[in-house]
Amino acid sequence: GKYLIKVNRYFASSKICSMCGKKKAELSLSKRIYYCECGNRMDRDVNVAVNIMNKGKRILTDCA
Repeated sequence: GKYLIKVNRYFASSKICSMCGKKKAELSLSKRIYYCECGNRMDRDVNVAVNIMNKGKRILTDCA
């Protein structure tokens, strides 16, 4: 009853805002808080996790 969805390892999950979807051109590894123009402000690792989860859901929906 479970699915394993693989997301491309080159998916720019750390540069994409998990709220509005806007992609930053550059984001250094030293920046630990993600700030977006839309007002989104969260821990960078949490932003990445949300983006990967959402991408996995989109892949699953496309396959169904």
